[in-house]
Amino acid sequence: MICNVSRGVLLAVMAASAGAANAASSSPVSLMSAAEQASLIESRYSAGGGAPVVPVTTRYFASDEVLISWDDQQVLMLCREAVYLQNPAGKAGDVALAAEQRQMIAYQAMMSGLGSLATVAEAAGDSVVVADDGSETRRAGESSWAYGVERHDVTTQRMADGALRIRARKTETVNKAKPAEPDDMFSTEDDQAARLSELAPVGSWTEVVVHGGPRQAQVDPAMSLKGWISMGGDQAATVAEARKLHDCK
Repeated sequence: MICNVSRGVLLAVMAASAGAANAASSSPVSLMSAAEQASLIESRYSAGGGAPVVPVTTRYFASDEVLISWDDQQVLMLCREAVYLQNPAGKAGDVALAAEQRQMIAYQAMMSGLGSLATVAEAAGDSVVVADDGSETRRAGESSWAYGVERHDVTTQRMADGALRIRARKTETVNKAKPAEPDDMFSTEDDQAARLSELAPVGSWTEVVVHGGPRQAQVDPAMSLKGWISMGGDQAATVAEARKLHDCK
């Protein structure tokens, strides 16, 4: 029977076989598992269209201490009661930050890294596929919102140093909302507009790089806290003094 197969078909089969043989092998990776074991998570976000890129770095220590850095600001969490903010002069003008403002900045810093991870996980799913040879893997992703779905272009890659890179770029907003009726109590025009306004714009993107490897034991005890603001109002001079003041274990 093979003698009746055309030369073109044979060439096509041979090409497909060669492509399959040369295709890079890949492995599934759980984003949540990678994040739980991370020593460092770098995230970047942009609204697209030439908008500035916002980078955030979150470093985790074996002692459960966390250091978050963005722009020229930092938040250091040594233990539950020992949280310090480095807010350079001029960031808050000439007025000292109120306790509520300090807490809000610290909270936003903690949520920024986690929020970026949640964004890419929602677009890509918890289990992502990475090529074992370090090449990029691209696929379409989709996440739900109140009245439809958001579509994304998802790129995953295992970096040369072993870090996991995930990038989600929004490509489309699908709005399936039906025109509101006068007696609607929930899906009103105002609610539809409000939910739509909460979505990231098309073209926006979030990138997260999750670094594994052993975590450093703890923040350097000799690290100076001069110029840092304590959430608890103390004036610790060093990390070691702050740990002692707050009885950090």
